[in-house]
Amino acid sequence: MRKRLVITAAALMAAAITASATNDTISAGTPAREIDEVEVTAARATKVAQEKLRVITTIRREEIRSMPAQSLQELLDYLPGIDIRSRGANGVQADISMRGGTFDQVVVMLNGVNITETQTGHFNLDIPIDLDAVDRIEVLQGTSMSIFGLSAFAGAINIITGESEENSTTAAIEGGDHGLLSAQLGTNQNIGAWRLGGSASYNGSSGYMHNTDYSYGNAFVQAQYDGTRTGHFNLQVGGQLKEYGANAFYSLAYPDQFEATRTLIASLSWDKRMGSFGIEASAYARIHQDRYELYRDRKGAPATYTQHNHHITTTTGANVKGAWYSAIGKTSAGIELRNENIVSNVLGNPLASPRHVPGQPDSVMFTKAKNRLNVNYFAEQSFYVGRFSASAGFAGNYNTMFRHNYAYGANVGYEFVRGGNISASVNRALRLPTFLDLYYESPMQTSNPDLLPEESLTAELAVRYSGHGLRAGLSLYYRVGRNIIDWVKRPDEEKWHSMNHSRVNAMGGELSIGYSHGYWLKNIEATYSYCHMDKDAGEYISKYALDYLRHKFNLSLSHGIWRGFGASWNLSYQSRAGSYTDAAGLVCSYTPVWLLDGRIYWQGRRCTLYVEASNITNARYYDYGGILQPGIWAKGGISVNI
Repeated sequence: MRKRLVITAAALMAAAITASATNDTISAGTPAREIDEVEVTAARATKVAQEKLRVITTIRREEIRSMPAQSLQELLDYLPGIDIRSRGANGVQADISMRGGTFDQVVVMLNGVNITETQTGHFNLDIPIDLDAVDRIEVLQGTSMSIFGLSAFAGAINIITGESEENSTTAAIEGGDHGLLSAQLGTNQNIGAWRLGGSASYNGSSGYMHNTDYSYGNAFVQAQYDGTRTGHFNLQVGGQLKEYGANAFYSLAYPDQFEATRTLIASLSWDKRMGSFGIEASAYARIHQDRYELYRDRKGAPATYTQHNHHITTTTGANVKGAWYSAIGKTSAGIELRNENIVSNVLGNPLASPRHVPGQPDSVMFTKAKNRLNVNYFAEQSFYVGRFSASAGFAGNYNTMFRHNYAYGANVGYEFVRGGNISASVNRALRLPTFLDLYYESPMQTSNPDLLPEESLTAELAVRYSGHGLRAGLSLYYRVGRNIIDWVKRPDEEKWHSMNHSRVNAMGGELSIGYSHGYWLKNIEATYSYCHMDKDAGEYISKYALDYLRHKFNLSLSHGIWRGFGASWNLSYQSRAGSYTDAAGLVCSYTPVWLLDGRIYWQGRRCTLYVEASNITNARYYDYGGILQPGIWAKGGISVNI
């Protein structure tokens, strides 16, 4: 198959934006939920040659539409090896981690643009995209040399939009328990060499318990142009406004916390194939604004509480990558400049004098700031000989705070039968501390500006097969981690503080088997993930790194019923390791939980009706200790193709 590099870029957007982030995306070309080996490449849907070295879990549009999920985090929670820890319902806030890693160790990309937040991974899923606008989601477990930067410590997620070749305009509305109301409008138009798309939405609820109300809106526009001579261009611009009650989000001692965030992203990408050469270049930006209130509207606040926490991060960057295709494989290399900046009244180094940021209330004065520049680069050689494939490469990062850091990797694969492959890999990865890791101070937390980058060395063995409606896969891994960053405290301490653990190793694997057969059995799949952490933690209680999902079982079923009626069900079991301190000060262990979600729908030519419910058994459980998750939540809606 013709191999084609794709580049993702983000155009600097408005004078306030300086482009951010990195690039690459994950491309698989496999059926829905099929686990297949592919290469991390660009935002296009093009399948990369026949290199079969990495494991990608792919969810396609048809399955996304049928599943009982209304937000990205709900959908991702059904996948093996992924741990979604929610604080708020329906896409308000959730942390995403993989294979026992932390929420800062996963790269999140939108059409190949790295939109990972540099303030903290808590906001990685602040993405101005609705699930209805998503055509495909690809999940890479582990790292890859061709993802710029070293932050794909545990894995990467690529959300892909704008693939549909059909002209459509869709409107949808949904309502449900707890005053839930959401509405969406989206369009996709193909006009000659142009593909234009856009979406806008609102989602809000009065909350499932005290101080869990929320509202947020998304807007997103995408324009693509594919010219024979000029190459492929992809422009995307999106924004999100979000406000929510944050009941005990970061400390059980403060049930009336509140948070408001603003997110703005922009990207422009270009790629072109010229004979045996491919080239891609990019520029992109992400601005994220966060207002955190320990006392909502200052109600009940002591006299010493004079100002909320305000942070504005601006992440910008530009990159270029190239590849040469020969008879034996592909030689690729790239370089990127990425700038990360924060102004805040909490995070960063003290300013010589307080300053006001245009667009902010006059009462908000920023007293701290930090800027760091990254130079990221990589080179990789891939080989294809008969049924064998292999690759080796290295990546480097120069950061003005942490100087030089390096990573490397080697992968081999063998196609033992058509549709079946076995692969093995060894990869070294690093992650730089976020601004929150380094500088956050609060009544309950103490910062540590002397943190070191995290390091890991991961070995993986994987076997998978896909054919005749059957899919099966087995992956085993062992990760040696050093200087893993976490917020910890001893049982007798009140404050959390950030530190590097000397050693946190992880071992485990994922097993999956699935089958699809026509209308009556659209899909059935069972997955199981296991993780064991071998840690040098002493007597510390961990807030993040040492609380991990040890066992995760998931059974999903999608089937037809009669004359356009269908249903999908998801049964999951989660058993979490670690402990937490409850509101009474007692140290508690997490309790295993079974969860059942379901959806029944009718799909006509231009209209879809559905009713669904999450946590049907009304299980009582916690993703983070002390933050009670919603019980049964019923919803219903209609989507019309105008």
